[in-house]
Amino acid sequence: MYTRKILFSLSNARSGYFITLHVYGEYTCEVEKKLILDARVRPPYKSLKEVLAPVPGARPSVKRSPLVSGYDRPQSMVQKSVDLFFQEMDKAGVDKGILVGRQAGHRVVSNDDIAELRSQYPGRFPLAIAGINGTDVPAAVREVERTITGMGFNGIAVDPGWYDPPMYVDDPRLYPIYATCADHKGVLYLTCSLMQGPDISYAEPWRIQRVANDFPALQIVVVHGAFPYTSEMIGVMIANAPLGNLWVLPDFFQFIPGFPGAQDWVEAANHYLGDRILYASSYPVRPLQQSLDEFMRFSYKPDVLENLLARNAEHLFGVTL
Repeated sequence: MYTRKILFSLSNARSGYFITLHVYGEYTCEVEKKLILDARVRPPYKSLKEVLAPVPGARPSVKRSPLVSGYDRPQSMVQKSVDLFFQEMDKAGVDKGILVGRQAGHRVVSNDDIAELRSQYPGRFPLAIAGINGTDVPAAVREVERTITGMGFNGIAVDPGWYDPPMYVDDPRLYPIYATCADHKGVLYLTCSLMQGPDISYAEPWRIQRVANDFPALQIVVVHGAFPYTSEMIGVMIANAPLGNLWVLPDFFQFIPGFPGAQDWVEAANHYLGDRILYASSYPVRPLQQSLDEFMRFSYKPDVLENLLARNAEHLFGVTL
């Protein structure tokens, strides 16, 4: 008997199958499907439908933006249907998802809605991250305590660049929120990219490094990988190795075709960051199946791919899925 790990994608059936093929003798084999966890999803359920609500009075998105082009909206998005979302999960081969909230400006997702969805489908959503509005710090601290200690959330998500007024991630006013999350052993999802904030300075990775240094006991996931500062973010990850409290979730800023820095994440994963990167579609920004198909086109080492698709998240949250 010998074992070989292979990866394949079927365009007309379930995609994203990561399997171990056990071959016995000449004709007999067993196929073991590996776990796929999407580390950031916001299904169309109650207030989660408003997670990407446009700014009132803002100009509509233009098709020349790669963030809104290159894909057809799946029916779960069009019809805002959780049942269709589950069908799309199954078709894509995504086993589980992490529910991630948001409370930033006019985009307010009720953490009670997230808890309700998780309780209805614990097998689908074993982990949940509460959205926190950082503009009212005393209220934010209370919400961190309520969601993590009182409701069993696994951490919090903050979007400082979208607060009103916007804040940098290392703004001292946010530190009591980070400290409370750390005290309750929660994971911090920190959203940083060219999308969050009035300009791209709000995605500067050295600010993330400062937060990680100031809170060494706090596990921090950098959502969007601080794009477009890919090289700088990788440098921060390397520098963080002694502390080991930074993780990165590049999501669609890596796998949308043609985005700069995409291969840099692959090289980093295959050589020294394979235990620090999480896979996510960030649905509803991108469809589940297309996201996974675009991610799978990269050449990851099989053991690294297994880490990215689930094992790193298990290690981060201290769970077995």
